[in-house]
Amino acid sequence: MEAEVILVCLFASLLAGFVHGALGMGYGMITMATVTLVVPYNNAAAIVAVALLVLVSQVSWQLRKYIDWRGALVPALALLAGKISGIVLMMHLQSVYLRIAFGVFLIAYSSTQLMNVKALKIKGTLWQALFFCSMGGLFGGVFNVSGPFASIYCQAKYGHDPKAYAANMNLYFVPSALVAVFMHIGYGNFNPSAVVGSGIMAASVLLSATLGVAVLKRLKAKKMYLLSNIYIIIMGIIICIGG
Repeated sequence: MEAEVILVCLFASLLAGFVHGALGMGYGMITMATVTLVVPYNNAAAIVAVALLVLVSQVSWQLRKYIDWRGALVPALALLAGKISGIVLMMHLQSVYLRIAFGVFLIAYSSTQLMNVKALKIKGTLWQALFFCSMGGLFGGVFNVSGPFASIYCQAKYGHDPKAYAANMNLYFVPSALVAVFMHIGYGNFNPSAVVGSGIMAASVLLSATLGVAVLKRLKAKKMYLLSNIYIIIMGIIICIGG
């Protein structure tokens, strides 16, 4: 692996791990947007999948006392089903229009939330868990971006407590992140460079996410809600521009 690729993987993982630790999401989007500049898409998805598994497991463990175990089953299974479908799609299709539509939805939804327009009336119901988490899994499989959709549900369900919000959302990601690694292995997306890159990113994210979680524990609910919606809007714009 070239020194340039190592540096890009290291920088992306340190930055994204901190952001994810502080907001409860963001790792996949930041790292995919960066690592795909120097690594083929499928290999980058495999690299990020390993680091993401390490990250969501770590954050879930650090915040385990805030987890709603009884409420975790349906969202986690929905994310898992969506993730499997998304990875299969990724190996056969890259839809520009699907990606742009996703970006537009994220911008529109989060903008209405910042303006206190509750047009979609998201209250964190069981059916909303199924819809938003399965869609998050689908887009997570194709683009490694599960966070924004899952965040919509978790904001409604646990928005009163940033720690509960981050703990439960990251727990939802664990099963799908684990299956994603095995699927990438099965599809042959781990070449020697991807193995090295995943090791670098997994090791660096342990440090950066720990620092991010320390920031999260000091955030108040309103500030977390504001920051997460701003983050979703920014990611939606990046998705639309990137096409």
